[in-house]
Amino acid sequence: MLEGTKLDPTLISALMERWRPETDTFHLSCGECTITLEDVALQFGLSMDGPIITRAMVIGNWSAICKQLLGKILDKFFGSRIEMKWLEENFNYIDNFMRAVKRE
Repeated sequence: MLEGTKLDPTLISALMERWRPETDTFHLSCGECTITLEDVALQFGLSMDGPIITRAMVIGNWSAICKQLLGKILDKFFGSRIEMKWLEENFNYIDNFMRAVKRE
């Protein structure tokens, strides 16, 4: 995702200054513009084809969910978040494996 993309901190800062959260638009000298779903899909390489997936959930037992989905239980949670450091320490082998897999 975004491999080979160079982030320009000056550009990001300029865009942040022009973002208006009340209208979800950038206010530029040429007018207003917004970010569309298509923009996000193009930037992140996501597919917009197929059915929409939505579901409201109330999660109570994060340890059980981590065990079911990740095969490991996290020692501490921050709300519903997992620290990236924990993921890297416990699943670093996946990154090494994925580098060997070629995308078709």
